[in-house]
Amino acid sequence: MSFAIEVPGAATPLSFAELRRALENASSYDNNARQSATQQLTTWEQNSEYYPILQSVFLDTRVSKDARFQAIIQLKNGIDRHWRHQSIASCISEKSRQAIRERLFQGTVKESDRQLATHNALIIAKVVRVDFPNMWRTPMTDLTKLLRETKDGDQLELSGALTILLRIVKELATARLQRSQTTLQQAAPELVHVLGEIYDAKTSEWISFLNNGREDDYYDHEGDRILLMMENSLDALKILRRLLLVGYKEPHKDNSVQQVWSFSQVQFAQFLGFIHSNSKKLLSYSHVLGKHLVQFTKLHIEMAEMHPASFAALPNSLDLVRAYWDLTTRFAEVYNKSDGLRQETSLSGQPRSKVEGPILERLALKGLLLVRACLKMVHHTTQTIRYRSPSTVQEHQELIDHLKKDLFKDELIIQMTNILITHFFIFRQADLEAWDEEPQEWEQQEESQGNAYEWEVRPCAEKLFLDLLLHYKKLLLPPLLSYFDTVQNQQADIVSREAVYTAMGLSAAVVFDDFNFEAVLKSSVTADAQQTGPMCRVLRRRIAILLSQWVPVNVSKESRPLVYEIFRHFLNPNDQCNDVVVRITAARQFKVVVNDFGFDGEMFLSYASDVLTQLIGLLQEVEIDETKLAILETTRSLIERMDTQVSQFGDMVMNAVPAVWGSAGDLGFMMKQSVLAIIQSLVVSMKTESQRYQPMILPLIVEATQENTELYLYLIDEALELWSNIVIHTQPPFSPELLRLADTAIKQLQLQNEHALTFTGIIGSYIMLAPESLLGDQYRNPVLAALSTTLSSTRREGRRDHISATIRHVESFIQLAHEIGGLPGLRVVAQDLMATGFLPKIFEDIHACYEAHQESGPKKRLDSTHILSRVNIVTLTDYLSLLAWIALFDPALFVELLISLGPLDQVWNWLSSEWFGAFDGMAGLDQQKLSLMALTRLLELPQPMQDLVLSKLQDYFSMWTSTLIQLISNDPADFGTDMLVLTIEPGPQEWDTPKSVRERALYATDPVRRVSALSFVKERLNDLVRRVGGDQAFQDNWAVNVDKDVLSGFQAVGALPSGEA
Repeated sequence: MSFAIEVPGAATPLSFAELRRALENASSYDNNARQSATQQLTTWEQNSEYYPILQSVFLDTRVSKDARFQAIIQLKNGIDRHWRHQSIASCISEKSRQAIRERLFQGTVKESDRQLATHNALIIAKVVRVDFPNMWRTPMTDLTKLLRETKDGDQLELSGALTILLRIVKELATARLQRSQTTLQQAAPELVHVLGEIYDAKTSEWISFLNNGREDDYYDHEGDRILLMMENSLDALKILRRLLLVGYKEPHKDNSVQQVWSFSQVQFAQFLGFIHSNSKKLLSYSHVLGKHLVQFTKLHIEMAEMHPASFAALPNSLDLVRAYWDLTTRFAEVYNKSDGLRQETSLSGQPRSKVEGPILERLALKGLLLVRACLKMVHHTTQTIRYRSPSTVQEHQELIDHLKKDLFKDELIIQMTNILITHFFIFRQADLEAWDEEPQEWEQQEESQGNAYEWEVRPCAEKLFLDLLLHYKKLLLPPLLSYFDTVQNQQADIVSREAVYTAMGLSAAVVFDDFNFEAVLKSSVTADAQQTGPMCRVLRRRIAILLSQWVPVNVSKESRPLVYEIFRHFLNPNDQCNDVVVRITAARQFKVVVNDFGFDGEMFLSYASDVLTQLIGLLQEVEIDETKLAILETTRSLIERMDTQVSQFGDMVMNAVPAVWGSAGDLGFMMKQSVLAIIQSLVVSMKTESQRYQPMILPLIVEATQENTELYLYLIDEALELWSNIVIHTQPPFSPELLRLADTAIKQLQLQNEHALTFTGIIGSYIMLAPESLLGDQYRNPVLAALSTTLSSTRREGRRDHISATIRHVESFIQLAHEIGGLPGLRVVAQDLMATGFLPKIFEDIHACYEAHQESGPKKRLDSTHILSRVNIVTLTDYLSLLAWIALFDPALFVELLISLGPLDQVWNWLSSEWFGAFDGMAGLDQQKLSLMALTRLLELPQPMQDLVLSKLQDYFSMWTSTLIQLISNDPADFGTDMLVLTIEPGPQEWDTPKSVRERALYATDPVRRVSALSFVKERLNDLVRRVGGDQAFQDNWAVNVDKDVLSGFQAVGALPSGEA
């Protein structure tokens, strides 16, 4: 039975009632009704009255909330898409814009539902950003008037007006255009004045209520009114904060800013007193009071960051910083008992920027951030592209220097450092409880959010400690080294020792020249790593982190075995003190040790078996994917750094692959990426010894290279890299399974997608290492057909490099065909090159270049310029080099190919013109010599080619002379010899692969490397002279047409010795 319905589409005329009905259906639980309504709304978008009527539906409070919500969302989306555009068909007409603007404020000020009011305010902000002041001149004036009218009136309307202004200021503050910034700065003074009045009035009233009202007042209607008043003062404060920061170029010079700054400090202390009160009434409003305090802290910190000179000049700023530090110091005394801060999470489970937790801890965090901002202010001059007069720059610098001198005194700096180390570096009971409750989740959170210094006290304290140490090292070094010495006292408790190790690790990059860490490593660290007991796991975790911080900085080669032993000890699952957190931490941090430049695979060899076993075992134990990825990454790094020494552990690693791959599931793509990366590292390290794992690896590559699958989408890059390395490191003959994979490469290359260059490289490796198979009937034609698609590809990205790579692999194909099959084998390949369109495309492009070169001046056609840019000199010389191989091996076959293109004299005319003209653009001497030998071999051919060659004698002599001058050595030791001819056979290299060995063998048999060019030319020229009737006949009939200077230049070169024995 079919449940399909007929969608009415545009048949329904637009009206208020129909639009309301469609909006109600759009939020229906009936899928058919919802689809029909959505299509109808989309159709109505083209109607000029759609958006004004949509606004009318939203403003009508008699309409259901669901329909009104749909209306405001549709209106917001429409404005986002169409408000800026005035020339496209779906734009909103000016008449409709005006109608919408006139009623915008009403949708928030008169709205009792805060969610709907906020959405409407967002629309107002978008419209103001686009239209103000050109198309809508009065929004800021109207809003200021509205604020004055509602200040002492309806608090709900005031709340709406503040909501609108908050969204507008947020929108304009984030705008990049100078117009928006200037607009906000022009409106700022009056807005600050009005908002200051509103804030003062509202805070005075609710402060009086909190001070004088009865304890049970918060239960009645009066309590609700006060709460709304507090929320209004909070909104006013939020707007004031933004205006003070972005509404003034130099905030400290404005009286209103100074007043707001002063009362922010007074009220900060007053509100903090309310927070600490035990009154039930005050406790019921503590969350709103806390929000006010947070706004004050944001104002203070952001002023220091955005306007450092103004911060230094504003009233009582130094006392403010000291007050924050006093507050932080008081919290430090109870930090060990705090439960810590926690980020709010959204519905998707992702952390939000807001932070929950004890208000005192949140304020202490802000204190640390403010001190950091002040340190940055005095030690890092703010850079700006805006012009500032010399007097302004000097004034600002004097203000900052004053702050530096009066605030950062030696006593305060030492006190700060002491508080940070002895209190905020302490491992808290709350941390231990979280560790025990969810060990793996806690470890992952510490790793991913441990550096979130803006949200956590301890990471922020660590950052501040480093800042102080960097800028005041000379002052802090003596007490810090004394503090480090306390770790030698074995009577110190574990928590204190952990704090010392934390400070020691953080300061590694600063104090490594002044502190003998190796002595501590051999004594205290080694002893602490072997301690047992309930709290020793805390110490072991910290030691793993400590070693990862010091090894890249200053740990000698002699001490590294001790470091390896400690990590092996921490990764041991049989030790009860090594719980999963200790082992995961050790596994993470060991990657830093392995990746260090001083890591020696041979030195690590005796530890490798245990560590690899422990890493693989830990991988099976952990449950969090991110943690698994980290362990896999450490394993991959270890395999890479051990290089060939890892061969004896290959079986161990590969035996674990199926389990890890299977545990990743259908959607564990990142896990499978890591598995492929590990296998690749193993293949590269083990070289040909990895061939025994191909039965296990090749199915994974087959699975990852299947088109139209999610695995292909996520794993294709890693799979292709692994595939390429497997082919390169495979000793011929190839297995049938590996050869069958070539079919996939051929098919994929024909698609010419973004991986075409990689597939070309893979096919090139097959050509080099399995030439007998690819020259066979099964693969030869498909391979050449796939490679030919590159020449016709329309992809522009990397096109030249791709063509060069393709030509290089086809040249190898030609060389190997000649080596294996002789001239018959070469003829078969040449015929296939013609049949697949490869050579015809090359000849077509060369002929197009010839025609384009015949045009010049202002009348040169645009398509000629396009051809010369598409087939540039690099591509053209690559084409000619490929033709040269055919002509060099079999000139008669080459002429047959030319005849198949048309009349030989015409083809030879344009081909030879381009060929001789391209010599100056050839990249290297080897390419020039190859073309020289190919063109010279044509001298061997009888008529009609003989006369055609003789007709180009001027070009021949010019080419021979210019090329031979570069080829022949001027060195007295080997004067007259061809510099490209091998004198010593190329030998094996340390990093040889089967492919590089095969390439070297082909290189060694290359005629360019075996034959002297001068002798080669002399022999064929003498033979040609003999065939045309001897020297005199040659002079009279042919050489007479050659320029005398060119001929004498060749004769001078020809007089040199050939260099042959």
